[in-house]
Amino acid sequence: MIAVKGLSKTFHTPSGPVHALDNVAFSVKAGEVLGIYGPSGAGKTTLLRCLALLETPDSGEILFKGKNVLQVSGKDLRRLRMKIGVVFQGYNLLFSRTALRNVALPLEIQGFDKGEACALASTTLDMVGLSHRKDFMPSHLSGGEKQRVAIARALVTQPEVLILDEPTSALDRRTAESILELIQGINRRTGITVLIVTHQTELVGAICNRHIYINNGVLSEPGSCLTEELPAASGTGETI
Repeated sequence: MIAVKGLSKTFHTPSGPVHALDNVAFSVKAGEVLGIYGPSGAGKTTLLRCLALLETPDSGEILFKGKNVLQVSGKDLRRLRMKIGVVFQGYNLLFSRTALRNVALPLEIQGFDKGEACALASTTLDMVGLSHRKDFMPSHLSGGEKQRVAIARALVTQPEVLILDEPTSALDRRTAESILELIQGINRRTGITVLIVTHQTELVGAICNRHIYINNGVLSEPGSCLTEELPAASGTGETI
């Protein structure tokens, strides 16, 4: 479904160039759960933003079903973005909207009327086990509940790919495990392709089919999350 070829991205800072991605290449099969691991500052977030079409690389290709998405623009780009759901690390919920209205927002932006958008949002909240909290404001939700709302919002447009940035980093272990079980269940029921960006290999690895490891913008060989020992994560705390 996805093929990344020769992806490179450099940021120019006052202290000099930062090579966030250096000739990165890998592929993802339809329906696969792929873990993208690495320490802070390794290039994970930049890779995620490129895959989500939120960042433009300096060179390389990102093929979605054989089509180079970096050559798409205008209405075609907007349609393509609808096929990719993204769950950001900080949830990115609007605190002026209820859980239901947060999930409905992408549909409203697409032009759905409020009633239809809310009906579809309600169904999606039920999918993530949060229909009983649909009228609550984000400030009255726990971290795990906010994450479920964020996942529902990413799924409401029925994307073909779901990308999650550190989905368990702010959660206690029990809540984190419940979120991972949810993600795994959605993958199995719907066949959606899932990419999980994380440094928590001991938690996330159990639900992945494969992993790739990135450090200093360079990718290591992909392998099985369940059988291969991953390098220990360490870093400066910088997000790149």
